[in-house]
Amino acid sequence: MTYSNFEKIKRKKQTYRKQTNRRVERTEWYQVLVGFTCSHCGAPVSSDVVLSGVNNRNHCPYCLWSKHVDLYQSGDRLNVCKAHMRPIGLTFKQERNKYGSGLGELQVIHQCSGCGGFSINRIAADDDNDLLWSLYENGLQFDLGLDENIRPARREDKELVYRRLFG
Repeated sequence: MTYSNFEKIKRKKQTYRKQTNRRVERTEWYQVLVGFTCSHCGAPVSSDVVLSGVNNRNHCPYCLWSKHVDLYQSGDRLNVCKAHMRPIGLTFKQERNKYGSGLGELQVIHQCSGCGGFSINRIAADDDNDLLWSLYENGLQFDLGLDENIRPARREDKELVYRRLFG
């Protein structure tokens, strides 16, 4: 696939401002065209929304490591840290549905090796489910010492985690 194939695509520009006056412009196809090479395992990673099922790819589907790039919101890529982020466990998106369990989609918890900060990232469709399961099991063995807003998946969530990963 060459760049000339994408020249004819109409690009919709989006701009937003977040806590600073810095203006960030993005196009619909920015993530599709760019992709990245995992800085932990070296695998080429596609950022195609069709493959990953997420708009902003931020971790490797093969090793689950990430890079500390987002500052205010997913996809802004404004963080200056840029250190590796180690996957340390799983959590659920907290939902305020009065009829539901309060446990939404499954997410990966990352800890930055540079600044020690925590980040929660959506699981992508092409992530390795066996690796995610072993991440859940390993996360049970340690006291993760997380931010008070992050609730790691617990032993009593085992059946729910399994169903979310393997159907």
